[in-house]
Amino acid sequence: MICAVIIVGVVAAVVALGALLAWAITRRDVPGVPEAVGTQSARALAAGPVDAAQVHALRFDQAVRGYRMEQVDEALQRLADELAERDAEIERLRGEPEGPTTSERERGSDAASERR
Repeated sequence: MICAVIIVGVVAAVVALGALLAWAITRRDVPGVPEAVGTQSARALAAGPVDAAQVHALRFDQAVRGYRMEQVDEALQRLADELAERDAEIERLRGEPEGPTTSERERGSDAASERR
């Protein structure tokens, strides 16, 4: 019985010593190992019009379950606003009234003719 207690005590001491050494080693700088990467490494969209190269270069920080939601939401809102502005400008230049697109108007007239 006393032998089992001694064995358990020795095992516990070895585990505790190993944990203490692991903690001490991780707390100091290791030569030749670069510093840890920061958690805010995202590259946001630059000011001005957005082009395809900027969208391809867009990066978000990774979080526990994916990406940081606020960064993704901000980028998507920016892209949506930019696309809405471009669509409005295209419609203005073509002389089309803002509202349903041509395909939506065609679908609406097809639906109206089907009802008759």
